[in-house]
Amino acid sequence: MRRKILIPYLMAGLGHFMLARAVAHHLREMRPDWEVQLMETADELNDERMRHAFIDLWRAVLAMPRFLQHGLFALERLFPGAARALNRRTLRTAVPKAAEFLALDPPDLILSAHWACSHLFSMARGDRTPPLYYVYGELDEAYSVAECGADVYFVLSQKVGDDLARMGVPAAAIRHIPVVVDPAIVRNGTPRDVLRRGLGIPPENLVVVLSMGGEGVGRTLPFVEAFAREAGGATLIVLTGRNKELLDRIRRRVTGPSVIPLGFQEDLSGIVASADVLAGKAGTGFAMMAMATGIPLIVTHLGAPNEAGNMRHIVENGHGWYCPRPRMFLRRVAELAREHARGEAGNAPRFPRQRNGAEDIAAAVVEALE
Repeated sequence: MRRKILIPYLMAGLGHFMLARAVAHHLREMRPDWEVQLMETADELNDERMRHAFIDLWRAVLAMPRFLQHGLFALERLFPGAARALNRRTLRTAVPKAAEFLALDPPDLILSAHWACSHLFSMARGDRTPPLYYVYGELDEAYSVAECGADVYFVLSQKVGDDLARMGVPAAAIRHIPVVVDPAIVRNGTPRDVLRRGLGIPPENLVVVLSMGGEGVGRTLPFVEAFAREAGGATLIVLTGRNKELLDRIRRRVTGPSVIPLGFQEDLSGIVASADVLAGKAGTGFAMMAMATGIPLIVTHLGAPNEAGNMRHIVENGHGWYCPRPRMFLRRVAELAREHARGEAGNAPRFPRQRNGAEDIAAAVVEALE
């Protein structure tokens, strides 16, 4: 029987899109006859209020000084009811559009990859059909807005599940899954030496991939310049995301073969397959990619206060280190480069690749509809 699955997300960074695409991949593998529709919700509904509140404003938050970021997140914790009410008010123009969208071609199940999309469709679906599932993409803590009217919540850690339970989500509605990673990012059939040669990397070098997220935010140049001056036996690939200004500044100010600056990359699989170490902002998508591949992660930046939980999860579970200053970053790279040169695994916290949680989510959807 043909089924339609709607997977709404918002392009607030790349993490939510990657969650959506990962589950869609496995659903299409399991049921190729089903229709799986990815939906960038603000664009599809052409809702300026939603776009401004959850995409433009989020980018503005990422650019704020840290004390302002922490102040905003503290308000959410102090007044959770007010945060949820504000969220519903913000969505008031989008709800009738979403209801009309659902009426025109009703899906059999909605699987949201962003909490605002879950709030929206929980209000728009009316009589509580179709079922609404939600993938909560944080590793270490939950915020009040995550209690968003879904029938099933997929969570990535016990702490997140406990937080949701304290907010009133029934235990039967909380399902624990492993990390979720888009297979297109972590699978590459090209031999590793060929990939490195294509990037101009000496075969003996340690390869560090520094990512500043989809928007390329964070104090990046001091890390890159310090690496270019002092790191030996290592190559740094810098991913600046959509931040063309940062890309141009690095190209102007950093010269030499040890640093390879790159802009936004649609396909990261070859770069990830070339890496010995990942580094950069502790976004959930990037953190989960490190955990899924077993490549250690050096967290250099926290893009927003919610990423502090991701960093704690990475460090406390042995998947990497927190090095927020260039000197700390260089010391860790130097240690790993020495181990790499000796052909030793050293203390790098490599683990076998974990099962992909996207498979578990897809299997749960299939089971619910058959």
